[in-house]
Amino acid sequence: MMDANDQVKSDSGYLIAHIGHTLKSHEHVTWWKPNSRGYTICIDKAGRYTAEEAQGICRDGVCIAVPVHSTYPMARGTPHYRQSNGTLAGLYDGGPHRVVENKAKVWHRLMSDRLLCSKTVQRPTPMPSSKARAIYLDPASPSDGQAS
Repeated sequence: MMDANDQVKSDSGYLIAHIGHTLKSHEHVTWWKPNSRGYTICIDKAGRYTAEEAQGICRDGVCIAVPVHSTYPMARGTPHYRQSNGTLAGLYDGGPHRVVENKAKVWHRLMSDRLLCSKTVQRPTPMPSSKARAIYLDPASPSDGQAS
């Protein structure tokens, strides 16, 4: 269970959205993991970076740094998809995920909330709504680690 001090730590800092690794065929934004070691679609598994670290990472213009707390209103619960037999299955392995959809309106919000590190040279490529297949059963909730 997350206590109040853990919640404050997880809410502070910046998440790094990688524009170049969030392809038009991806339903969810790609985030840097902790210590710059890989990528994830889950905001709870994404790394928390200081403003100084974020500015260094984002200086080349292919990533943006977004305040952690500003991603919560955009977060969705674990995505599922309908299998050919009609049942639902998790879109990703590994348990619950809070994801941010790769949509134009979401990128607009992320871009407006970002830490200004440098000129963003790469443009986001949102997935067309007609191609999305994710089904969300429940919204992201405080029990998933979201701030109240």
